[in-house]
Amino acid sequence: MDLKPAANRIGSPAVAAGMEPINEQHIAEPGLVVLDITGGDEDTVRAVMVTLEERWAISGIVPVRRDPGEPGVRARVYADVLRPGRDSP
Repeated sequence: MDLKPAANRIGSPAVAAGMEPINEQHIAEPGLVVLDITGGDEDTVRAVMVTLEERWAISGIVPVRRDPGEPGVRARVYADVLRPGRDSP
């Protein structure tokens, strides 16, 4: 995995190739999180996003990326862990 420095990540020296640094404005409120999901195949990553969507309010099922020369696939979702998902009571 190719890593590059990221100025806005305290305690973490790098951001994975193909991922953009997280902007603090996106997660400025309590309960907001950014989740970078990496899996062996697209079906696995989509299954994780579906499960997250059932539990929390997330940014939806996003396209899965495959980086040339890197194993697996990736996706990034934004979630509000304080709000229930679409299948919650």
